Amino acid sequence: MLRASLALSMALKQPFHMVNIRMKRVRPGLKRQHLTCVRAAQEICDAQVQGAEINSCEIFFSPGEVRPGSYDIAVGTGGSVSLVLQALVPALLFAEANSRITVRGGTHVPYAPPFEFMSETLFPCLEKLGPDLETYMERLGYMQMGGGVVHVSITPGRKSCAFDMTQSETLHEASAVIYGHNLPEGILERETKVLLEQGSDLGLTEHSISLIDGVHDRPFPIAVNGAGNMVLVKIRQGQRTTVFAECGWRGRSAEVVAGQACKRAGEYLRSGADVEACLSDQLLVPLALAGGGSFVTQRLTSHAATCLQIIEMFTGQKAHTQHEGKKVRITVPSAREETC
Repeated sequence: MLRASLALSMALKQPFHMVNIRMKRVRPGLKRQHLTCVRAAQEICDAQVQGAEINSCEIFFSPGEVRPGSYDIAVGTGGSVSLVLQALVPALLFAEANSRITVRGGTHVPYAPPFEFMSETLFPCLEKLGPDLETYMERLGYMQMGGGVVHVSITPGRKSCAFDMTQSETLHEASAVIYGHNLPEGILERETKVLLEQGSDLGLTEHSISLIDGVHDRPFPIAVNGAGNMVLVKIRQGQRTTVFAECGWRGRSAEVVAGQACKRAGEYLRSGADVEACLSDQLLVPLALAGGGSFVTQRLTSHAATCLQIIEMFTGQKAHTQHEGKKVRITVPSAREETC
């Protein structure tokens, strides 16, 4: 709710007042990652903000003009870099000039999309809306330690009236990447074994699995902060790549981590949907700002439903969802008066 509200508020120059933030959590209120989003958004649009404090359960955000430029943002922990960018990038996609954002924090952490999902899955979709985005990871950062560094360059484009996510390509190629640094012996080998066994139907082979562990890094070494583990399964269909990521942590077995990544990839392919479920919610706000559109996804996730509600609150325009068998078509209204 907070990230979608910040993005829409900045882009549409509409203030918002949010209360009872994360009240159902054991530790309610804004945490460092959320506060990073608020303060970065405040800097980008010179907003007037009240309640921007750790553990605050209420915030008032009144934006000024979006100011494209160069911004260096530090989460200060292993908080997700991708989730911070999710709040900031939409407002800069159609700004008056180029922007460059550097975010320091966690690049491969639990319950958040990793860098590769952003760079290989999300950003190519956003480029269909008109802008150009370039990104690279200078340093990898795991949970708790953080320290990862990601750079994103945004060249705004004219709003596209021909947004099309139809997936006509039925054939696919599969590959996988296993990240693992400073782990107990045998974890990467067990994950590789599961990928070969459970990913054989996807087309995974020994030659399509890469290890990034400081020893087997391919194609080049990656600077790393901390210890951690993540398995990525990548499905390429035509010119589009969908990344399925599962994070490992103490108490979660290597077999579960690799097995879940294979399972999610298989479910997506069998569904025949154009858009993977976890990608759908991240497309909604940028699509609304670009003039609206529709796509077919696996299912309506709780995150997607929340984003649609937030878009309606800011625009007064209600989105439509329609079941097509087990799949769902989401039609997003334009958040702006001008339409295609």
